[in-house]
Amino acid sequence: MKKFKWMIGIIIILVIGFLGFKLAKSVHINMEQNQQLQNNQNQIAETQKKEAEAKHKFAVSIAEPSIKVYKKNHQVLPSIVVAQAIQESNWGTSALYKKANNIFGIKGHYKGQSIRYYTDEYVSNDTQTPKGAKIVREGDQKKVSVPATFRKYPSILEAIENHDRVIALNFIKKKNVSSYVEQAKMLQENGYATDPNYSKSLINLIRQYNLEKYDDKAVNG
Repeated sequence: MKKFKWMIGIIIILVIGFLGFKLAKSVHINMEQNQQLQNNQNQIAETQKKEAEAKHKFAVSIAEPSIKVYKKNHQVLPSIVVAQAIQESNWGTSALYKKANNIFGIKGHYKGQSIRYYTDEYVSNDTQTPKGAKIVREGDQKKVSVPATFRKYPSILEAIENHDRVIALNFIKKKNVSSYVEQAKMLQENGYATDPNYSKSLINLIRQYNLEKYDDKAVNG
């Protein structure tokens, strides 16, 4: 009887020890998973912080010369300039921007300087694809990537000054327009871009990133 009780006691101790080990292992695994989750969250937060800082730095690099140009000519609002720069260069990451300071995707030559680059265009589905172009997407409107010649600028300031002249001459022909919504719609109506949602995209960018604050600096000083 004593031997039986002794064996039962041993079994109980082993069971408790096994359960304790399982519990300890489970707790350890949970702690490791929580730590990994926290590390991932910290990494995501750090990445988002760096991206936000890079975006802010790019916006300011475009806003400062655009404010200067607006104060001189009173034509294209800085918020429109910055929004177009974001839209056209994908926050300054495009090869066209990096290689040619061509922030806005303006075609042609600048003081004899140019660069060959592909640009996306929207055309109707029945439009024949131009020679050398590549079809990007088909749907209600076909999107094609077309090789073209773009202006190469020696500096961002000269790119913005040239952009101001081009826009004022062809798309926003009125001076002292204080509404970025009106200017965005004028760009769309006068055929600046083939994207049917171009003006809406600009307006959304301006509102999302509070770019109208640069207009206040340019207009009110």
